[in-house]
Amino acid sequence: MKLRPAVKRFRVQRGFTQEELARLLGLSRQSLNSIENGASVPSTTIALQLARSLGCTVEDLFEVAGGGDTFPAALAKPMRSTRTVATPRVVVGSINGRWVAHRLDPRQRPRDLTVAADAVVTSTRGAEARLRPLLDPHRLAENLLIAGCDPALGLLADRAERNMPGARNVWLEATSGAALAALERSEIHIAGAHLFDEASGEYNVPFVRRGFPGQPTVVVTVAQIEEGLAVARGNPRHVRKVEHLARKGVRFINREETAGARKLLDRLLAADGIRGRDIDGYQRIAPGHLEAADAVATGAADAAMVTCSAALALGLDFVPLSSERFDLVLPKPLLRDHRVGRLLETLSSEEFRRELTSIGGYATQKAGSIAAELQ
Repeated sequence: MKLRPAVKRFRVQRGFTQEELARLLGLSRQSLNSIENGASVPSTTIALQLARSLGCTVEDLFEVAGGGDTFPAALAKPMRSTRTVATPRVVVGSINGRWVAHRLDPRQRPRDLTVAADAVVTSTRGAEARLRPLLDPHRLAENLLIAGCDPALGLLADRAERNMPGARNVWLEATSGAALAALERSEIHIAGAHLFDEASGEYNVPFVRRGFPGQPTVVVTVAQIEEGLAVARGNPRHVRKVEHLARKGVRFINREETAGARKLLDRLLAADGIRGRDIDGYQRIAPGHLEAADAVATGAADAAMVTCSAALALGLDFVPLSSERFDLVLPKPLLRDHRVGRLLETLSSEEFRRELTSIGGYATQKAGSIAAELQ
C-alpha cells in the first residue's frame, strides 16, 4: 500500500510556509518535506498533530494511492443561466481542503471546447462526484481557479502561468455577479468584477461588503475598462446612444442579468425612460463580451453592450458609454499563497500593463493596486 500525501496542498491553503508548520510540529523542515513528498510516513502522533494544525482529518491528509484511483469532489454550480449539459470533462481546484470540479461545457462557454480537462466524471450523486484524474492530483492541487467576464483575466492567467512553471491558472468565463456568487460558495479562488453601486457611487466594494460580511477580503484593481455599444463598421444604423436601441429596425443582443454590462445598460435605459420591452432583442442573451460582439460581427445583431476590447478584437466600431473599474476579489488569507503572489506580481508588471494597453480599451495605471481591504 502506498500513501498519497495531501499535506502540502492543505498547508498552502492554510497560509503556512513549510518552515512555519515544521516549527509548530516540532519537526525539522527536511522532515516535513519528506512527509509532503511521500518519502516517509509520519507516526500516528505527528499525523494527528498535522490534521489538528491544518484543520482537517488524517484521512484528508493521506490517501491510499493506486492505479486508476478516483477521488471525490463537489460539483460547482453552473455560472451561466443558459441550458447546461452534464459533460464528463472537468477542471478542478482544491479550495478550503476540498476538491471542487467545474464542468467544461461549450454550450455555456464556447472556448471550453479547447480547454484541457483535469479529470473526467465517473459517477455523480447530487452535488457530489467521483473523478478520475488525467494528471497527478499533486499537480491538480496547484490549480488556481479565476472566474470573471473580462478577457483580461485570460491574458493575466496565461502570463502568470508562464512566470510560474508547474502551476495552472484556469480562467472560467462568468458574469461579475456569478463570479462573486461562486467565490461566496468557495467554488473558485478569485473573482473578477465590474459592478457599480448606485447608492454609494462605488465599484465592486459595496457588493463585496454585502456578500462577505465578517470575512477578511481584498479587492485588487486590474484596470479601468471602457464599456459601450459594439456596432458594425461605419455604424450603418447610426446607433450612438442607448435610446437609439429602441428605434425600429435595430436588433440588439443583451447580456445576463448578473453581468456588469447588463446593469450598465439598465441604468442608462432607466435614465432615459426606456423600457426593455421597447428594444428588439432585449431578451436575447449572449454568454459573454466576445460572444455578444460576435453576434454583431456576423450580422445576427446590430448592437451589443460590450467592452471596448471585445469590439476592437472583432473589427467592430465602438460607441463608449462608461469607464468602469475592473477588480479582482479574493479572501485575504490567499495573499500568502505563492500562486496568488505570482499572479499579483504579474498583474503589477510592466509587460502585462503594456500588453493590456496595446489591446485597446484599458487604462492600467492602477493595475495591481489595492482598491479596498475589508476586515
